[in-house]
Amino acid sequence: MNTIISIFAVEELLLLAAVLALFIIEVIYWLRVFGRVAFRRISAQPVTGEQLPVSIILSARNECELLQKTLPLILEQDYPEFEVVVVNDGSDDDTEILLASMQGAHPRLVFRAIVKDEKFRHNKKMALGVGIKAAKYDLLLFIDADCYPSGNGWLKAMQRYFTEKKDIVIGYTRLPHTARWMRADHFMQALHMLGKALLRKTYMGIHSNLAYRKSLFFSNKGFDMRVTNGLREDIVFINKTATRANTAVSLGGEATTVSTLHYSAGNWLRYRANELRSLDLSAHGPHYPALGETLCRLLFFAGIAGAAAALWNNGMVLLLLAAVLFIRFTLQVVLFIRAQKRLGEKGLLPILLLWDIFYPFYYLSLIFIAKINNKQTWR
Repeated sequence: MNTIISIFAVEELLLLAAVLALFIIEVIYWLRVFGRVAFRRISAQPVTGEQLPVSIILSARNECELLQKTLPLILEQDYPEFEVVVVNDGSDDDTEILLASMQGAHPRLVFRAIVKDEKFRHNKKMALGVGIKAAKYDLLLFIDADCYPSGNGWLKAMQRYFTEKKDIVIGYTRLPHTARWMRADHFMQALHMLGKALLRKTYMGIHSNLAYRKSLFFSNKGFDMRVTNGLREDIVFINKTATRANTAVSLGGEATTVSTLHYSAGNWLRYRANELRSLDLSAHGPHYPALGETLCRLLFFAGIAGAAAALWNNGMVLLLLAAVLFIRFTLQVVLFIRAQKRLGEKGLLPILLLWDIFYPFYYLSLIFIAKINNKQTWR
């Protein structure tokens, strides 16, 4: 010990100790949270043998062309008893005509309409509320009009996790038509969201692939009245109703949905910032789920850079820092490859490794945007 102290100054020892501590914290977090998505056996979760009837719900506003592509895939699920409830949310296009024409060939299809009123503007939660009230089954499965199931086993893959104790099932949505950096951001968000849900610390779900019981919705008096334009009713509802025992996650490519959207950079930033704004309505106050890991990552890189600069002439220290970076890099590669396979993603590994460096600055910027842009809206 005295030999080490004689070689390094106290400040240098503290810097090295901080780097190692941050590295250990990162590894523990990744294995506990990301590792649950990457390595958890699907069969480890409770699975019901019953195929209870399900109401699939989606709302659409001026999305006739998209519905022509996505609705048949939703209606053709391999499942014994289900209905598809579509809410025409004040569309100006031919959505109503399309739904009426499809209903004859698809008796499972049910649709409701909200008449557009310029004097009374409403957000998406009203349309979904109409769909929930129209649903005749207790199990509700939500998908966006611009999304489609990854296959005809999607409904079965989501429903199988409903048991007597499970009221919420969270799934994953892929974004193959967006820029790769947006896909990487979405994937990282999913690792936090799904990993913490598997850790029984659920904080959000997204209506593009989300299921919960109708009885849960009404016993909690529906969507939060504080949700206005720009805020996400799905995030606030799941944050309020999820417990350590009532939530399951459906992993596997067959349980995913696929978005047809092409996000611009500006739309994506608004979308992500509004997610964080919605989490401000958390029952426990403002909640930024990736902030701790983000700050740890930022401090780790700062510590590595500082230690390398201060001790550049010490070969042993440089070798130690290189070993830490190599172990960290290897762990990331393994986690990302496994998690991508589990969620049906491909080709994200190179950008994810670059994203490792830029993500802290990006996430902190999102929090800043969410705080200063409270009047920004998104639908």
